[in-house]
Formats: sequence, C-alpha cells, structure tokens
Amino acid sequence: MVTLVIEHGPAPGQLLELAHGPNLLGRAADCTVVVDHPTVSGRHCEIFVTEFGVRVRDLGSSNGTFVDGVPVAPEAELRDGQVLTVGEVRLRACVPPPRVAIPELSVPEDDRVAFTPEGLPACVHHRSTPATHVCTRCGRTFCAECIHALRVAGGPLRLMCPACSHPCQPLEAEAARGRGHTLWARVAREIRRAFDFRRPPR
Repeated sequence: MVTLVIEHGPAPGQLLELAHGPNLLGRAADCTVVVDHPTVSGRHCEIFVTEFGVRVRDLGSSNGTFVDGVPVAPEAELRDGQVLTVGEVRLRACVPPPRVAIPELSVPEDDRVAFTPEGLPACVHHRSTPATHVCTRCGRTFCAECIHALRVAGGPLRLMCPACSHPCQPLEAEAARGRGHTLWARVAREIRRAFDFRRPPR
C-alpha cells in the first residue's frame, strides 16, 4: 500500500494511506486525502496509484505542487522516499516495489519419445507397455490396443495413428529401412515376435 508520511505541517508523523486509483488531495472535506493547512488549496493535486507506480498531477493550486523541490508541471512520477510538497506541507512517499507475477510454466511432455523401464520403445499411452507400431508421420509409438484399425470394403486392413490419423506400420518394418542389422532393428523384431499372436506356441 502506498502511503504519505507528514514530515512538516499539521500532525507531523501522521500516516496518510492512498487507495489504488485516483486520490484527490486537498483541504476540502470531500477530498480523498484531507490535509488541513492554510497553504493547501481546496483541491490541490491528484495522486494516481497503479500497479506500475505513482503519478502526481497539480490541479491549478495556489502554492504549487513539488516533488523533491521540482515543480509538477503538469504531472510527475512519485517514487519511494521522495518528498511531495503541497503548499508548505511536506510528505514523504512510501511506495512499495511493484510486484511482478511470473506464472509457473509446466514443461510439456514429449509424447513422441517413449521407452519402457527396460529401455524398449513404449506405447505413448501406456508407458510400461512395449510398442508394436510407429506412425509414419508424427513418429509416435503405440501398442496394438491403441492402434485404430480401419478396413475399407474390399480393401486391406489399414492401421491408423490415433493421434494424427496417418498410417502406422510395425516397428520391425520401420527398422528395416536401411537399418536391418542395427540394435533398433533387433529390438523391434523381438517386440514384433512377442505380440504376433498368429505364431503357433512353441
């Protein structure tokens, strides 16, 4: 809260609180901040308080408005510790620093990269389940439960990505593109075998 402390004038040491928004300072009884002194005009100045600072505007007073001895013409900024002089009354400003609220930003989880605790490619929806298919467009990996199966009349069964609706293919096929002998290819083949229910039991 912004306050003014009377250093010289009526009731030295008195604390005058300023509301957020416009504050009318003067000798008149209907002013927001009443300073009863003969050198203060009825409506002497306006003090505008915002979250970004405090500004003072003289309202055509008889004896003038000053900030640290400099005339307010027609308005000036009032900072913490500065002296506001209205007529012969001096008031010390107590302006707290502006509060800047910085929102906490959560780091979005990258659902394109998923691995099981064992280090195998995992389904992005079931992190502990090994993936069987990968989307050819977005690169997300899915288990057999998550893949959307679409069969067009008279056509083959199409496996579609549940995220972007593009075709998916088995991880083994993806690994076979020039990488058939890599570790990824071997892992993909093992995953494929584990989830190939057409294979007869040993």
